Amino acid sequence: MAKDPTDYSTVDFIPPELNVTRGQVLMDRQRHIAIVAKRGKASAHLVHVKSGVLKLTRHTAGEIIAEWSDADYPFDRAVARLLELGKQHGITDAARDALEELVRAGREPRQHKLFG
Repeated sequence: MAKDPTDYSTVDFIPPELNVTRGQVLMDRQRHIAIVAKRGKASAHLVHVKSGVLKLTRHTAGEIIAEWSDADYPFDRAVARLLELGKQHGITDAARDALEELVRAGREPRQHKLFG
């Protein structure tokens, strides 16, 4: 039996699944872009502008699902744009290293899900 979508008294205990790949470009509701620099089992590190500075930040699967969506934005153009923003507003060493590694290694191949 499926859960009633109007029932707010129950809690779902199935953790959200992290469906991002290294090098994937994401966008938030304010149309800010981010790139997935590292991916673990339960979290991912994103390079994005936070508090006016380009930073590398860790996000759980739930946070990524709630705040970010897949962007129809080319990888090379996103990296160039983030590096440009870093020159203009400042960039942390961790974010610079992550972007340089992405430029060297490129983006992971992306597999499309058959269902979902």
